[in-house]
Amino acid sequence: MAEIIIKVGKNTVTTSSEDLVEVNETPDGVAFNLKGGLSVLFTNPYMPASAKQIVKNTADKMGGGKRLIFELDNSKTPARVES
Repeated sequence: MAEIIIKVGKNTVTTSSEDLVEVNETPDGVAFNLKGGLSVLFTNPYMPASAKQIVKNTADKMGGGKRLIFELDNSKTPARVES
């Protein structure tokens, strides 16, 4: 089972990739919408638009069986895929 890991500082949210409905860019960060009505909203008014796009595009093009790791404090590599 593939999983999604969202890291911000010392906080980590881990869930199955099947629970991810969508990731949206917001004016001040990104929002992860999960099944069951749960949302994880990351706010950072200084987050570059390019980092938001990397997070969204990585989530949108996620391959099956891969682990997605979102490190939202890291503007150079905010998302990565591990097999």
